[in-house]
Amino acid sequence: MTTSTDLQSLLRRIEKATTRLEELATKRAESAPAGGSSMSSVDLSASTAGADSKVLLEYEAAVQPQIANFVSYSDKIGGVVAEQARLVEALYHAQRSFLRIATLTKKPTMDQLPGLLGPQQSAIQQIITLRDANRPSEYFDNLSTIAEGIAAFGWVAVEPTPVPYINDMKDSAQFYANRVLKKWREKDENQVEWVKAFLSTLRELSAYVKLFHTTGLVWNPKGEDVEVAARAISGETAAAPVRGTGAPPPPPPPPPPVYTGETDSSAGATTRGALFADLNKGGEITSGLRKVEKEQMTHKNPALRAAGLVKEAPHSASTATTQQQTPVKQRPPRMELQGSKWVVENYGTEHLTIE
Repeated sequence: MTTSTDLQSLLRRIEKATTRLEELATKRAESAPAGGSSMSSVDLSASTAGADSKVLLEYEAAVQPQIANFVSYSDKIGGVVAEQARLVEALYHAQRSFLRIATLTKKPTMDQLPGLLGPQQSAIQQIITLRDANRPSEYFDNLSTIAEGIAAFGWVAVEPTPVPYINDMKDSAQFYANRVLKKWREKDENQVEWVKAFLSTLRELSAYVKLFHTTGLVWNPKGEDVEVAARAISGETAAAPVRGTGAPPPPPPPPPPVYTGETDSSAGATTRGALFADLNKGGEITSGLRKVEKEQMTHKNPALRAAGLVKEAPHSASTATTQQQTPVKQRPPRMELQGSKWVVENYGTEHLTIE
C-alpha cells in the first residue's frame, strides 16, 4: 500500500514534470514566428497552456473552494474523518497538476496514461483503505460516504461520458450520506454541513467537466510529447532530451492489471466455457441423455426399492456391446384375458394373433 509520504513524493514529481513542460512550452512560444491565426478563449496552444490556461483556472475556481470548505468541516469532526479529508485534498492537488500536464502535452497512449495517473490512483486507494481499516469507528458512515463517492475524480480516464460517471459516483455516496444525516441531524449540525460540502464538491466537479471535457479529458494537440512528463513522474527527474536533440526516452511503465472479476484459473475458464456452450444448444442439450430401462426404475422394480440402491449404468462408450454381453433375465411370456382386456408380456419379435 502506498503511504502518505509516498503520495507527497509523487506530488512533488508531478510538479517538477509540469514545470519542465511549461519551460518547454515557453521556449516554443518564444521561438514561434510572429503573427499566426487567432485563438479562441479556450484554445490550448502553448501560449495559453499551463498554470494560466482557462481550463485549469476554471477547475481551480470550481473545485478548490469546495475542497477547502469540506476540509474545514472535517477538521471540526476530527479523527479519521479529518485524516481522510487530507487525502481528498491531496487528490485535488494531484488532479490539478495532472490537468496542467494535459494542457501542455499531446494525448498519451493507453500504455502511457497509467504512469501519469499514478498520484491520483494512490490517493484514491488510500482513501478507500482508510475506510476499510476503521469499520468499528462511529464515523464509518462518514468514511464510506467519501470512499464511495471519491471515484468521481477518476473522470479523467473516462470516455466518452465522464459526466454521467461522476453523477453515478455521487449517487453511490448519497446512500451513506443519508445514513450520516439520519444519525447526526439532531445531534451535530456540523455533520449536516459536512455532508453538504462533499456532495457540493461532486456537483461542482460535474458542472466543470460538462463545460470543458464533455466527451473526455481534453489534451493539447500542439503540446509536447507526453514522455517528458512520464519520465519526471516516474522518478527520472534529470532533464529529458528535447525532440531531435538526444536519445529517445525509455519506454513507459506497463499499465496496471485490469480486474475483470474472474480468476486466473484456466480450469475455471474451461468449465464456464463448456457450461455456456451447453446452454447455447437449447433443446438439443438433451440429445446426449441415456434412456433409463424399466429394470432400472425403482417404481417398477420392487427389488431395487428393497435394496435401497440403483445399479449404475456403464459410462463406457461401448454401452451397447456391454449390454449384449450381459444378458438380461427374461421373464416367461404371458398372454391372458383380464376382464375385457388382453395382457400380453415378455414376448419377442414374433408375430402374435389374438382372437
